[in-house]
Amino acid sequence: MNDSIVTVMEFNEPSEAHICKGKLEAEGIQCNLADEKLVQNTQLWNTHGPIRLQVKAEDAEKAKEILG
Repeated sequence: MNDSIVTVMEFNEPSEAHICKGKLEAEGIQCNLADEKLVQNTQLWNTHGPIRLQVKAEDAEKAKEILG
């Protein structure tokens, strides 16, 4: 079993990230928002990049289909 984590989407807005996270969780896909706290601080945005929605590699294709 592959336990690697992959990024399926990136966001500049935390609200958009949480909506997509909720959609995946409603379909039974475990996911995580990486770098959310860093992006919320506008001064750090240019240094650290976007919020990353991450899932297990085995769930990546299904997650992309759900998020369209």
